[in-house]
Amino acid sequence: MNPALILILAGVGFVGFGVAYALRPDGMAALTDLSLTSATARTDFVATYGGFQIGFGVFLLACARKASWLEPGLWAAVAALAGFASLRALAILLHRGRVRSSIWLGLGLELFGLGLGAWGLTRLDV
Repeated sequence: MNPALILILAGVGFVGFGVAYALRPDGMAALTDLSLTSATARTDFVATYGGFQIGFGVFLLACARKASWLEPGLWAAVAALAGFASLRALAILLHRGRVRSSIWLGLGLELFGLGLGAWGLTRLDV
């Protein structure tokens, strides 16, 4: 798999989750036992989970289009996914694994994306 394709997959993934958070905030929040109890909470949730992920996904897709942007895009994806995965894993450990399956699924997706991104970085030198 080439680095550009890895960025496209990551970008589509981030955009897809961002759109889901933006269009169905209550449903997405419920997956992780969050309650959006006010317009303020809903607005912040949509901006943070939806807006950031859409914007970051678009950035990754832009990086996939230009050879000189492949490395920065892969590093950005790896850094973001490493941050998500490491703190999610730490929190799972702190709670002795007693979390909903959606948290485990999130960790799996993050680790998979992290692995792909790291592998993509090694492919840049080939």
